[in-house]
Amino acid sequence: MNDYPLEQKTVQLSAYSRQQKAQFSTVETRSGKLYFKRIAQEQPILRNISFVLLDYEAQIFLHWFNNVLKKGFLPFDIKLATEWDTSQTLNCRFLPDSLLNTTRNNHLQWSYSAKILINNYGPPDYIPLDIIDYQNYYSNKARSQLDQIININLKNIG
Repeated sequence: MNDYPLEQKTVQLSAYSRQQKAQFSTVETRSGKLYFKRIAQEQPILRNISFVLLDYEAQIFLHWFNNVLKKGFLPFDIKLATEWDTSQTLNCRFLPDSLLNTTRNNHLQWSYSAKILINNYGPPDYIPLDIIDYQNYYSNKARSQLDQIININLKNIG
């Protein structure tokens, strides 16, 4: 597809944030209790993103943006850090309201910022659906037991 042409570090070194609207709203009544109403199954996930690039990377980036993505119109795949993985491939689109604001940080770096729409945000296939059941593996007690087992076995090896 239209993969991001540069290394992930050009995005990971810069700042980004994610916004997601609620899938419900509150309904105010004239009297009585406030109640909640579902408004959608899925709400779009938007992310502010910036790219910190050296001169030659900026040239590659602009060529990709202008020619491959048709000035940002086409969707693209990019690797970003998420709650589930440090390098998850996401399918995205640039949004027109903040498209590639440019600043020059110093004589070596260019910064481009934009807002993107993420089309496939969710856990990768290898994350168990019942992840809540796995929290015991991450508890302090479980980690200290594992440390003891490893230390005992390492002493036996040596």
